[in-house]
Amino acid sequence: MATEIDDCTTKFELKNLPRGFGHTLGNAMRRIILAYNLGGAVTWLKIKWVPHEYYVIDGVKENVVNILLNFKKLRFTLDEKIEPTQWISQRFKGLGEYKAADLKLPSWITLLNPEEPLFEITDAATEINMELRIEKWYGYYSLDYLRNRDKKSEWKDVNVLLIDNDFKLVDYVKYDVQEVIEDFNGSTKDTLVIEVKTQFGEVSPKQMLQFAGEVLASYAKLFVFDDLYIDKSVFVEMDDLNVESISTVVDETNIKTMPIDALPLSERTRNALIKNQILYVEDLEKKKKAELLLMKGVWKKAIDEINDSFKQLGKPLIS
Repeated sequence: MATEIDDCTTKFELKNLPRGFGHTLGNAMRRIILAYNLGGAVTWLKIKWVPHEYYVIDGVKENVVNILLNFKKLRFTLDEKIEPTQWISQRFKGLGEYKAADLKLPSWITLLNPEEPLFEITDAATEINMELRIEKWYGYYSLDYLRNRDKKSEWKDVNVLLIDNDFKLVDYVKYDVQEVIEDFNGSTKDTLVIEVKTQFGEVSPKQMLQFAGEVLASYAKLFVFDDLYIDKSVFVEMDDLNVESISTVVDETNIKTMPIDALPLSERTRNALIKNQILYVEDLEKKKKAELLLMKGVWKKAIDEINDSFKQLGKPLIS
């Protein structure tokens, strides 16, 4: 189930996961979404007559370093059918402030933050001709990485201004797991809630979550071997998820072997019983009230909790 909080934020809820799978799946999905969200960013800028990043362009308010920082903030989405690396030529002439929206981009590249400022031309005679390289990837490209890579590729050029970038489109990902006691047999299920917030409304949190799921599934398949047989009886079918639990009738034998963890007790009471080697309901049945009160950490309030839980099981109270 998905719940949209705003244009950039969506909560996804997955119920009835096996116990422990909530944290396993939630942590894996969070790490993948943060590490592998595909975005487009500028990694290469070449401005005519500008030999290095410390140069000052006559008739331009910002120095070249600030211009590079402004271009570094730009984010794009690129059509999946085109090459992930694109070169775009631009020409700017005329007084005024120029924003990202002034970039002339082909139809297969979409600018996500058009309001970002680029530079301001203060001299009517000034003309800026530049070429920028937009790449689609994930993670972080450092300057050292870009230098070493470009030296060995056809992209090698002179007077190129490299821009380190992280391609990031996701603001944050967080998850929460709720453990739900399903019945008095001790069966529990996890409910996993993942909240994804992207940096731009045009980027869908659902798309980011789906991409992460496919990444996780594709790598997990590396551990599936055709020549081995495994018992799949414990596997969860898709139809079993996101549905309400169905209560089952528990017989007397199952109640006796029910672990203390399954009783609706406070954490303090449960821990006190376990530390005193009371691990199952049948262990608790053998103890009298006076014996329990002599145990470390067991107080009258704990006895009341135990009696309340026994009432729900239809068993006699502790004498």
